[in-house]
Amino acid sequence: MKKISLRIIAVILAMCMILPIIPAWAFAGEAVQAEGNANSVIFKLEKVSETKETVTVKFVLTEGKTLCFDAQAQASETLTCTSITFSEAVRNFRNDNENGFVASNINSGKFSFVNTVEISAPMDIVEITYSKSTAAGIKLSDISVSVDSCYFSGENGDDILADVTVVNEIPAEHTHVASGVWVETTPATCQQGGERVMYCTECGEVARTESIAKKDHTLKTVRVEATCEKDGYVAEVCSSCNQEISRTVLPKTGHKNTVSQHKDPTCTENGYDRVYCNDCKKVISETVLKASGHKIVTEDKAATCTENGYHKETCSVCKTVIKNEVIKATGHKNTVNQHKDATCTENGYDRIYCNDCKTYIKNTVLPATNHANTEKQHKNATCTENGYDRVYCKDCKKVISETVLKATGHKIVVDNKAATCTKDGYHKETCSVCKTVIKNEVIKATGHQHKKTDTLAATCTTDGYIRETCTDCGTLIKETILKAKGHKYVNDIKQATCTDDGYMRYQCSVCKYCTKTTVIKALGHAWGSWKVVKEATYRSEGLKRSTCGACGAYKDQVIPMIAVPVQKIVLVPEEDFSMPCKKTDRLQATVYPEEAAYSADIVWTSSNSNVVSVSDDGTITAKRRGTAVITAATKDGKVKATRTVTVEYTLIQWIIIYLLFGWIWYL
Repeated sequence: MKKISLRIIAVILAMCMILPIIPAWAFAGEAVQAEGNANSVIFKLEKVSETKETVTVKFVLTEGKTLCFDAQAQASETLTCTSITFSEAVRNFRNDNENGFVASNINSGKFSFVNTVEISAPMDIVEITYSKSTAAGIKLSDISVSVDSCYFSGENGDDILADVTVVNEIPAEHTHVASGVWVETTPATCQQGGERVMYCTECGEVARTESIAKKDHTLKTVRVEATCEKDGYVAEVCSSCNQEISRTVLPKTGHKNTVSQHKDPTCTENGYDRVYCNDCKKVISETVLKASGHKIVTEDKAATCTENGYHKETCSVCKTVIKNEVIKATGHKNTVNQHKDATCTENGYDRIYCNDCKTYIKNTVLPATNHANTEKQHKNATCTENGYDRVYCKDCKKVISETVLKATGHKIVVDNKAATCTKDGYHKETCSVCKTVIKNEVIKATGHQHKKTDTLAATCTTDGYIRETCTDCGTLIKETILKAKGHKYVNDIKQATCTDDGYMRYQCSVCKYCTKTTVIKALGHAWGSWKVVKEATYRSEGLKRSTCGACGAYKDQVIPMIAVPVQKIVLVPEEDFSMPCKKTDRLQATVYPEEAAYSADIVWTSSNSNVVSVSDDGTITAKRRGTAVITAATKDGKVKATRTVTVEYTLIQWIIIYLLFGWIWYL
């Protein structure tokens, strides 16, 4: 009967290589029911450590001894098993007594111990770690362990089923473990007390609460100076809660620092004479000076290509527009193309310019190249003109930056405008403050006095012109159209080459316009005879070349490497050998003479590829127990070498085969 039990144990040990958990009773042999408390085995379940994220418990053999047992750990839904680790004592016992095994499965919570030698109390068995889905602390009802099929060895060698007790020492209710670090939840102020707490290191809830005493007021002095009309004060105020503790009044001073102010009336706004307090910035008394009304002057502006003209009536004193009649723009009718290169400080341009309105219809900016030569300039302000502090570029004559200095007061200035070809000029004396015109003399238009002639030659298809223009104002005075001349056709011929087509065209000799093209097909290469550029050797290929006699192009062909016949093949290792199943190795083939190695093509074959397979580079793989002959031969099979390879099972492989299939012999 004992022999049958051992055979069953061998079968189940083989199966445990595949299944995660094997019931321990399968190794127990013939069992005898324990009688009485003398055969009891006591286990203990206790908590080792706990955080807000995980908890670890320990399963301990505290009384008795055992050959084997199956245990099942169960936990609440808020816990997930992440590891079951056998203790160092169990692992050391297993290493010293190899006729047994331990197994665990975190998905089912099961763990087992089996051996032919008993373990005795006290001994730590396993530590089980769970992850927590909530931070709540662990209590007695959250984790339990049940034990089944626990056996020990009797005096006569029989396997006896033990009376098992599992003592769960996890506390019935969670006890907070204070962290020792106070966290202030409600700060104390000078108005009320605060509160601080310690949190539990295991569940994160409040473990201890303590009150914080109310703080004293932090006083600061606030002073508000008295004004002409309002009292000031000196107060003691808490800087934390802003409560005023005490106050001393500073009496108002009355108006002591006053000045007289005057503003002249304008056309539409009244002026004044007033008394003003510089301390409180208030007007004490005021006399109103009535507005004088508008003084109207007339201004006319003719319409341009893009801008409307107008007839405007304006007050010469305040510049208010009384009447403004719009004269519609005429549109662009006389345009020219303009180009200016960019300078260091000024953008260039490509423009379309209207000679009538002096406006750019299209303006493409060519970016400036950057300033290189600058100087600082200063101009004092006058009574009628602003002065300035500016940075000026000497190269492009432009102001880069400018600070305006405002005009200082009233002064009569003279305004002169020179007469143009078509418009009158004037000599005008004006007040820079009120803009009243003192004197206005008209200077009659000069008429077109300076002229230039521009000529554009006619092309085959486009008319040209001769234009007479005023150089002063740009007005077109006279234009004569030069009619297009028409095409002058000639024949243009390009000869065909070896690779490119030629052509014969009928086109204009002036503008190159083409009306007809005839393609002359490429002639193709005139290849010469082949000439050897590089001779072939037994180490490398050669090269020969053919050249076109017309254009000098060439094409190459490879001359095959000189093949030296193989006379002998030597394999390494040089004798037949054995190798373990499922292993790989490599045979090295050396050919003689050495010159044949550069062109030799070795073919590898196996007499039994189910036992040993071989790849193109001589790598062999042992597949199962047996013998195969590996052959290395030339492609034509005239020269060959062989090596016999024997495949054997290793000791471990023999044990696995015995465990998996040897039990069949006993049935």
